[in-house]
Amino acid sequence: MFRARHRKGHGIHSPFLFRLITEVMENKGHFSVYPVLKDAAVNVRNMIRILDVESYRRMNPDTTDHLLKATRQLHLLPERFDRLLFRLVNDFQPRTIAFFGSTFGPTLLALALADKRISVVAQVENDHYRSFCRRLVEVYEVPNIRITGTGAFTTCDFAVLQDPADPEHCHAILSQILSDPDFHGVVILCGIHTSQEMEHLWAKHKSNPVVRVALDIFEIGIFICREGLQKEEFVLRF
Repeated sequence: MFRARHRKGHGIHSPFLFRLITEVMENKGHFSVYPVLKDAAVNVRNMIRILDVESYRRMNPDTTDHLLKATRQLHLLPERFDRLLFRLVNDFQPRTIAFFGSTFGPTLLALALADKRISVVAQVENDHYRSFCRRLVEVYEVPNIRITGTGAFTTCDFAVLQDPADPEHCHAILSQILSDPDFHGVVILCGIHTSQEMEHLWAKHKSNPVVRVALDIFEIGIFICREGLQKEEFVLRF
């Protein structure tokens, strides 16, 4: 946070980045989908409160109360970040969105509701999280989300990796995406400062030549892979 100095586009000379930061990332306007995202987050938190903790522990034997709380925090992004993902999809208009990791679901709604013509393929890691996601898809009737287990790699031009508890998995997915020299899209990496392993992962992959711009906004990192952009990295307050 002390190093973040580019709020409101200060010191950024690229017209593309200046517009992205000031008009998209820092957009304070209201979108009609925001109440839906807020309601979904409340819905999920209510479900979490009545979650049978013992059944969760049977699936995850090493989980303590502290770790359970930390797990929820890792897999339920703050609402302002779900709104940010919505705005980024709305602006970049990707052809296909892929989600990898674990989530309670509101993040998937944010990705899908930006444009229901865009397919969102969500590789959600276990039955526990998939049940939350499928419930939200059913309640909010979002037809462009397809929830699967882990399996074959999903090609995309907008990817979200939300699995900071498993840096090896994040590394494998990032390596596969960024190994394609023709990849021209956006990659969101959640939890880049949750551990030394995740910080190392962020530092390693932002040096990849395919990554032209790396934006560190603390809770998440954004890789922009687009030809014609000068290779740069910024730390932003958000």
